[in-house]
Amino acid sequence: MLDRLLRRRRATLADCPACGTDFVHPLVWSPHDDDHWWMVLRCGGCAEIRERVVPDAEADLFDLELDRAQEMIRASANRLGRESMAEDARAFAAALRRDLICADDFAR
Repeated sequence: MLDRLLRRRRATLADCPACGTDFVHPLVWSPHDDDHWWMVLRCGGCAEIRERVVPDAEADLFDLELDRAQEMIRASANRLGRESMAEDARAFAAALRRDLICADDFAR
C-alpha cells in the first residue's frame, strides 16, 4: 500500500483529465495578470483542448516538465539515429565482405 502511494504523483498540467496520459502541451499562452498565465492546452493522446488560467508557480513547473520531456525525446531520437546508422554500417560491411557491391555501384 505504501509503495503504491509513493509511486502516485500529483497531477500536473501535462496530465490530461480526459484520457489520463501525460501528453498535454501548450498551444497558446500569455500573461493573464501579474501572477497568472492564460493557456490553451492540447492533449497529444486524445486531442482534447482546454483553457486554463494558472498561477506563475504552476506555469513554471509545467515549463520544467516540458523541458524534461523534450530532452527525453531528443535523447531517444539521438539513440535511434545512432542505432540506425550502426545497422546501416553493419549491412554495408556485410555486403562488402560478400562482394555484393563495388565502386561501380556508386559511379554516376
